Amino acid sequence: MRLRDISVRFDFYLFLAMVLLIAIGCLMIYSAMYGTPSKNPIYARQGLYALLGMAVVIVIMGINYQLFHQYGKWIYLFSLLLLVSVLFFGKSVRGARSWLPLGNFTFQPAEFAKLGLIIVLAQYLTNYPEGVKRISGLIIPFLLTLAPVALIILQPDPGSALVFLAIFLAMLYLGGARIIYLVSFISMGILALGIPLLLALDPRNKTFFPRIFNNLSSTFVFIIIVVGVIGLLCYILSRLKFRVRVNHFLFASLVFCSGIMLSYPLRFFLKEYQKMRLVCFIKPSIDPLGAGYHIIQSQISIGSGGFLGKGLLAGTQGKLGFLPAQHTDFIFSLLSEEMGFLGAALLILLFAILLLRGIRIAFLARDRFGSLLAGGIIALLIFQITVNLGMNMGIMPITGLPLPFVSYGGSALITFMAGVGILLNIYSHRFMYW
Repeated sequence: MRLRDISVRFDFYLFLAMVLLIAIGCLMIYSAMYGTPSKNPIYARQGLYALLGMAVVIVIMGINYQLFHQYGKWIYLFSLLLLVSVLFFGKSVRGARSWLPLGNFTFQPAEFAKLGLIIVLAQYLTNYPEGVKRISGLIIPFLLTLAPVALIILQPDPGSALVFLAIFLAMLYLGGARIIYLVSFISMGILALGIPLLLALDPRNKTFFPRIFNNLSSTFVFIIIVVGVIGLLCYILSRLKFRVRVNHFLFASLVFCSGIMLSYPLRFFLKEYQKMRLVCFIKPSIDPLGAGYHIIQSQISIGSGGFLGKGLLAGTQGKLGFLPAQHTDFIFSLLSEEMGFLGAALLILLFAILLLRGIRIAFLARDRFGSLLAGGIIALLIFQITVNLGMNMGIMPITGLPLPFVSYGGSALITFMAGVGILLNIYSHRFMYW
């Protein structure tokens, strides 16, 4: 096959951006663990995971991505089975039972389940393109998302649960759902997460929030009052000749009630240190040696790098042990300290190339399923990249989400590489007819 024919069917820019990001990740993991005695260096393990991921990319590229459409529900059900099994047989790491032991290795089913959800939602939205334009058509996508979210909250791993909600909203948007529905779901999430945050901000119960939300009966009274206000507002708007219907009132009330009631299980399953992470995001000085320590040290690391950085293996924040989780959650801070603004800009440029090529593939896809599948993968990458970089810079809460292709972790790396393999597959089949 001629080089021109290969270039038509293979996106070199996407593949090269992925490879360079993985190489940078291995280099920074080596720097993070430099001088640490270890019989099994984790940068070598990351390299092994990259080789396994490359094998996955090759296998995925060799099949027809329409098989994901055909077997989407079975892939999704298998991912749920893995999430259930981790609750019984999983290994607890940092307070969360999220890992399945596989000999000397561990596997995080939540990473695989992200792709499973994207595939099954793309399948549903392809089979029922008009369904999401009605309220009733949102029920099945919502339940498909709720199942893995509930299982992950039970671990508990709220950071990963947020990724599934982001995938859900992005897929609905790409599938043509009305903006008002998306805004409603976002409002529900803000209520569900905002109430535990407000309560954590007031541990001494000085405001009226604890009196309302710490007691179930008072919560019900509050819900009744607010639903009555919503009903009165809808009635006034209808009398003023606005097009407000009864189902609009019912939907708004359902969103409000669901958001408040979902906050109760979240408060139960969220551990105290996870609540404090949310609080310290707003004001790190509340607990500078505890939950706020990560944010403060991360910002110091990024700022101390300057334009060119201190040099590879020369970062003081990392080498002296001030920067926590520097090979996983805060690897961007380590890179910024050692490689400076220039290195951070190069990393962001590679991410931009990868995401733009992925968006291009979503537009070039031959069919609706391929476009939705590519769009869901890109949405997953955008969310995790944004959240990880944001928490490193101190502008987002610490969620424990890894930086795609760069942070240490075999499950995440292989999952993201599989996603790129799917993108390359969709690109290579864009001229074929079904």
